[in-house]
This record gives sequence, structure tokens and C-alpha cells, in this order.
Amino acid sequence: MAQDNKIQTALEMIENYDWYWSMADEWRYDSAKAGMRRFVALVNTIEDEDVRKALRGLWTLRYEEASGIISGRNINVSEQRNEYMAVLAA
Repeated sequence: MAQDNKIQTALEMIENYDWYWSMADEWRYDSAKAGMRRFVALVNTIEDEDVRKALRGLWTLRYEEASGIISGRNINVSEQRNEYMAVLAA
């Protein structure tokens, strides 16, 4: 799989991940854990270290957003997300 395809797949995985699994039954925990492992495995196949860091950063930002929603906090990560996306676009 070419790097551009891997990046697109990783971005789709971030978008489609079940960030609210912690509020659900155990089967969703197992599914979420498996999804996270697939993401890590995919990102580890990308040769460009900056791209890997940007994808991991986007994963973390999305986690922070979901965590904020769960706890009632409004977290603005737009600027940081834009920086990571610029790395991916380069």
C-alpha cells in the first residue's frame, strides 16, 4: 500500500474509531482495543517519521476531544490539528 493510501486509511480509522467505548459494554472495549492496535500497526508501516508523529498526534487530539465531551469540557484543538494536517499534506 502506497504511503498516501496508508495516510488516508489512518485518517479514516481516526474518524471512524469508537471514541466513546468507555461508556458502553465490554464488547465495545474489546472492539476499541482491536481498532487501536490496527491503527498502531498501520502507522508503524509508514517510513516517514514526521508523518507517523502527525498521525499519532491526530489520534491523541481526537481522544482529547472525546474525553472533553465526556467530561463536559470544551477543548479546542483546531490549531494543532491544522499543524498535523499540514505535515501530512507536505
